[in-house]
Amino acid sequence: MNTLNIELLPQQRQHANILNIFEDEKASSHGFVRVSAPMVRYSKLEFRRLIRQYGVKLAFTPMVIADSFIHSQKARDNEFTTCLEDIPVVAQFAARDAYEFSVAAQLIYPYVDGVDLNCGCPQSWAISKGYGCGLLRHPELVRDIIQTTRRVLPQSFSISVKLRLLNGAPEESIRSTIELARQLEKCGATFLTIHGRTMWQKTSDPLNITAMTEIKKSIQVPLIVNGNIRSWQDAKELHDQTNADGVMAARGILSNPALFDNNIQEKETPRECVQKWLDIATRAGDNIQFQCFHHHLTFMWSSHMKRKLRLEFNNFTNKQQVFDFFEERYGLKPEEASHSNPFDYTKCVYPPLAHSNTNKINAEEPLEGQTWNENSNGKFFNEFKELSDTETQFDNRHDDIDLEGSFFTGLD
Repeated sequence: MNTLNIELLPQQRQHANILNIFEDEKASSHGFVRVSAPMVRYSKLEFRRLIRQYGVKLAFTPMVIADSFIHSQKARDNEFTTCLEDIPVVAQFAARDAYEFSVAAQLIYPYVDGVDLNCGCPQSWAISKGYGCGLLRHPELVRDIIQTTRRVLPQSFSISVKLRLLNGAPEESIRSTIELARQLEKCGATFLTIHGRTMWQKTSDPLNITAMTEIKKSIQVPLIVNGNIRSWQDAKELHDQTNADGVMAARGILSNPALFDNNIQEKETPRECVQKWLDIATRAGDNIQFQCFHHHLTFMWSSHMKRKLRLEFNNFTNKQQVFDFFEERYGLKPEEASHSNPFDYTKCVYPPLAHSNTNKINAEEPLEGQTWNENSNGKFFNEFKELSDTETQFDNRHDDIDLEGSFFTGLD
């Protein structure tokens, strides 16, 4: 496998030591790291600002296609923004080989505290193109990706993998997943994240608690577990069952960004969380797209609205409509200070590549049969909206929407 060593640009801030975070949180009263998952369209900087106010100790970026990140400035600008306070943060890439992942990792190195390889996306388009769970069909390739990337980055910099259980009969699935986890540890992985289902299982299928527990017992590096986290109690129970070093939430933290704050008793998004999100959106200005701002509020607040209000809210097209709605209906509005106190953003600069040996993607070529549109809603939101529009009493923690399996990710 050809590789490309890039002269790493200086760090924009001191990197957080992620292993120290695991140690610190292990000594806390709850005993584990609270982790926000990589969610396409949604795990962006502004949302990371919000969830860190509610106990999240490790946040991931959205999954980014490594080849797009390497070749497209637009992809970089759309999918990754940061600031000096965005710490600790792990950038997750979908990559097909060691070249793609290692180059993308070297490019983003100055701005993040670690990089993560996606081996967990179960979508058919991803598998067919060699991304996500498609990599699990070739464990030797996953090992090569991690080993190669470890050679070109400092040993203290975090490199991790998010994966699902390997396919097979229950005992064979556990055995083969443990074997891969041990190999990745030897290749230099800093920590691993395991989703407790195989690529073919649905969200409605039960988690394999036994598998996650056995994997934890079999490796020395920290293990984060993922699946079915809808509340703080769910997170505590999964930690207690598996003895994992961290617990990751995805759909649950979209529905309630305060999920990991064990001092908040409400099971649904508290009013103050919405207030903070309105303030963040105001201070972010044009740096946050309306769709992102609006979608998050839809996830957070739909269960608080009757059907008529949901229909009205879902049809808004600009921030001011949203601000007026929350002020008139709920007495919530951005604080005055937020209007005159915009956020600072880091201007990310990337070194030019001397050469490229990947198949450079065509910016107009669609992935999964459609062109990337930064203003599109995405399949997950459309499914969520359809449910909220039709149900009289709506619980925004529906289990029949597959968040990870619903994302289309194609960047030009």
